[in-house]
Amino acid sequence: MMQMLRALPSLLVALLFACSTEAEEWSAPELRLGLVAHDAAGKEQGSVSLAAEVLFALPGREKAGDLQSLVPRLQVGAILNMAGRTSLAHAGLIWQVDLVGGLFAEAGLGLAAHDGDTGSASRPGHAALGCRLLFRETIGLGYRLDGGWSVLGSVEHVSNGGLCARNRGLTHVGMRVGYQF
Repeated sequence: MMQMLRALPSLLVALLFACSTEAEEWSAPELRLGLVAHDAAGKEQGSVSLAAEVLFALPGREKAGDLQSLVPRLQVGAILNMAGRTSLAHAGLIWQVDLVGGLFAEAGLGLAAHDGDTGSASRPGHAALGCRLLFRETIGLGYRLDGGWSVLGSVEHVSNGGLCARNRGLTHVGMRVGYQF
């Protein structure tokens, strides 16, 4: 877990460097908390993880008007497994599209650092993930409630994309409740 937490600042710096550097104010963040089925159909299945994340609108997003869905939000978070299996910290970009009523869809790309196995062999009930740093993809469907609250169902996958000898990956499926400050 400590290796994972040490890697997160580097992930954030890289993502922030890639984003706009204008001296505009960042808008109020959104906080999300939820539970996910850990590696839902994989080697680490059978446990629950706590998901926590903060989303920030990048500077200039408000000025995009009808094109706001093309401007991503910065997402920073963690998935903490409650049964001693792989936990991870992640950072990335999320794109949201409003559908009808309060319904919205989102998709995201980013990086994740984990505390799981990386070698050619893994402990029983654990996946050999190959690399310490993984790619993370996520999709979700949500609904905005009154007063800044939202609910979101999502699927996310982390893997090394074939960059290391092992590429097992993990897939989480779950629900989150969000609050936009």
